[in-house]
Amino acid sequence: MNRIVFAAVAAALLVCLCSPALTLAGSDGPSASGNFQFSLEDGQPKYLEFNARVQNNGNTVGEMTFSDPAVVPVGDPDASEGPSTPGALVRANFDCLKIDGNKAVMSGVISESNILAAVGLRILLVVEDNGEGVNAANDKLTWGIYQPPASGWVPQDAERDDDNGAGLKWIATDFERPGEPGIASDQSKIIGCQTFSLAAYNFTDVKHGGGNIQVQP
Repeated sequence: MNRIVFAAVAAALLVCLCSPALTLAGSDGPSASGNFQFSLEDGQPKYLEFNARVQNNGNTVGEMTFSDPAVVPVGDPDASEGPSTPGALVRANFDCLKIDGNKAVMSGVISESNILAAVGLRILLVVEDNGEGVNAANDKLTWGIYQPPASGWVPQDAERDDDNGAGLKWIATDFERPGEPGIASDQSKIIGCQTFSLAAYNFTDVKHGGGNIQVQP
């Protein structure tokens, strides 16, 4: 998993993480929500608030806000001025949610950030709900930010103008198991909830933290 190291998020962090995560009315599907304040190796506090829910029509709605007031944003070297806001802020809208037991992965697009280069990138948030009360201290999380897949280029044999090999599609199946649906050759390259197995994620080593994560299948 190629993870982009994201060195930013805003000091406008005046997101109230003391209040419960927002609920989405009119939906009874699987959901994940929570708020968390934590620190990593640098010892500086970071803040996360998120909610995601699968609606009755199958669509996923939700959002997250992640802020780190201690980060010094890296400006665009081609810009006349650097970032005007210290710290780093990321807001994203979720478009998918996958739950397996007490774990959930959410994915969406960064819709707002004081780091302009981050807007439009895909983000994954993965959480583990280990209970309520004193057990909530064992809740875990990790995340990743990803470039969108390259577009506008089609592999082609330069010696054959009629070559359309890159455009062919097929389904790989197991000959001995005719009941299996098979795997399509043209799977989406957009990073989402189904891109990686939940078992493939390594949770972040949180040095200090508090809050509560709730995963409801």
